[in-house]
Amino acid sequence: MADRLDISKLCETNQIEAKLAKHGLPHSIWETYSSFANSEGGKILLGVAEDKATRKLSISGVDNAEKLIRDFWSTLNDREKVSINILTDEDISVQSENGKDIVVINVPAARRENKPVYLGPNPLTGAYRRNADGDYHCTADESRAMLRDSSLAPLDRKIVEEVSLDAISKDTLDTYRKNLAFRRPDHPWNSLPDKDFLLKLNAVDFAKDSTLYPTRAGLLMFCDNQAITREFPDYFLDYHEKLGQNRWDDRIISTEGTWSGNLYDFWLKVTTKLIAAIPHPFRLAPNMQRIDEGPMDKAVREALTNTLVHADYYGRRGTVVIRELDCLEFTNPGGLRLTKDEVLQGGISDSRNPTLLAMFNLVGGGERMGSGFDVMRQGAADIGAEDATLTTTQSFPNRTTLTVPIKNVKKRATDVSEAENQQSEQANSGLSNNERRIVDLLTESPQPMKTSEVAQQLGLSISWTSQQLRSLEARGMVSRDGVTRGAHYTVHK
Repeated sequence: MADRLDISKLCETNQIEAKLAKHGLPHSIWETYSSFANSEGGKILLGVAEDKATRKLSISGVDNAEKLIRDFWSTLNDREKVSINILTDEDISVQSENGKDIVVINVPAARRENKPVYLGPNPLTGAYRRNADGDYHCTADESRAMLRDSSLAPLDRKIVEEVSLDAISKDTLDTYRKNLAFRRPDHPWNSLPDKDFLLKLNAVDFAKDSTLYPTRAGLLMFCDNQAITREFPDYFLDYHEKLGQNRWDDRIISTEGTWSGNLYDFWLKVTTKLIAAIPHPFRLAPNMQRIDEGPMDKAVREALTNTLVHADYYGRRGTVVIRELDCLEFTNPGGLRLTKDEVLQGGISDSRNPTLLAMFNLVGGGERMGSGFDVMRQGAADIGAEDATLTTTQSFPNRTTLTVPIKNVKKRATDVSEAENQQSEQANSGLSNNERRIVDLLTESPQPMKTSEVAQQLGLSISWTSQQLRSLEARGMVSRDGVTRGAHYTVHK
C-alpha cells in the first residue's frame, strides 16, 4: 500500500508535480512522465492545486478518478504516443480527503537501457528531463547521450578506423607493461609481443578487412591527445591545485603538448600528486617497518580511476580533478548509470567504459567491481575525515562530482584558536560536518523531509542518513512524524 501523502506539507519540487486535471488528463502530464523517468523519478498529483504566491499545495479533487486512470493507462500503453511504460499497477493510487479524490502517480527513474523515455516517434525530439520544479525539452545532444548509455554492449570496445596503430604512444605502452610486470611478475601476458598484448587488453581489434585498429579504450588509454580528439572532439583532462588565493597553484592538462595527454599518463601524473596531498598516519608492520600506504591511498586511486572510466568522452567540458586544502574533487562528463543509492551502497558496477576499467585494474587502478564507496569509507575512517559525497547536475550537460575530504576532523581544530574551537563545539553541540548539513537542510526546508529526500539532497546513502537522523532524534535535535518508510523529519523546535 502506498504511503499516504500530507498534501499541505508539500510543494512542487524536482520530484513533485501538481496538476488540476479538472477536465481530464492534462496534455502536460506526458511531458512530466518523460521528465521524471529520464531524471530521478517523482510523483504526479492529479487534483491538486498550487498557490503561485506561497507555492503551497491544496486538494481540489478530480471528478472521476477511475476514468482518469483508465485514460492514463490507455495512452501510456500506446507506443505511437509514449515510447515505453515503466509503471506497474502499484505505482498509481487514489487518495481521498474530505470527500475529494486525488490520483497519485509514482514515476520511477527509468533504467538506462530504457532511456530516453520520449513522446511521439523520435527520441531526439520527444524527450524531457526535470530541472528544479519544471520540465524542459531535451536537446538532441542530450537525447544522444542517453541513447549511448542505453546500449548493453561495451561502447569502448568499438574500433576507431580513422586512427592507425602508429598513434599508440610507445612510451606509454612500455610504462604500462613495466607496471604490470612489477605488480604481477607471473602474469602470462608479460611475455607477449606488443600487438598480441594489446589484443589481449582489447586495446586493439581487427576490422572487417583484417586490419588492426585501436578500440575506443585503446585510443583513450595509449594514444596521444591529437589522435584522441579526432574521435572525441571535446576530450580534455584537467588537474589543478587551489591551495591559496591564486586561480591555481599547479596544473596538468591534456593539451600541454609536453606529454601524451592520454588517460594512463594522466592517471600516473595525478595519482602521485593526490597521494602526496593526503595525510599518512604513522603505523608499523609486524616486522617494525613503517607502512607508508594506507586505506586512503587506495581510496584516492579508486576515486581517480572511477572518474576516468565513468566519463562520457563524447560529453562536453572534459574531466576535471581539483586538489584543495581540505578535499579532492573529481568531476566527469556524464550522469550516473545506476541510482545514487546503488552507487553509495556498493556491490553493483555499471561502468560506462568497462574495457578501460579492466585495463586500470590490471595495474592497481581500482579494487573489485562495485566496491568503490566501501574503499573510500575505509580511507575516510582511517584518517578521521568525513565520508565522500556524490552529486550530479540535473541540467545538460550532465556532470558527476565526487568530493573526498582529506583532512583529519580532529586536526582541523588547529586551524583556529582554542577559544574559537570551544565556541564552535558548543554552538554545534558536537555535530559532525554531515550532521550539521542535515540540520541545516531540515531548517531551510519548507516542509518535513523523508530520509530518502535528505540523502538525495546531500549525496549520502539512505542507510547512513537513517542512522544519523535517529542519532539526531535521540539527542533532541530533530523530530520525527510517522514510522518506518513513511517517517518525515523536521528540526526540533
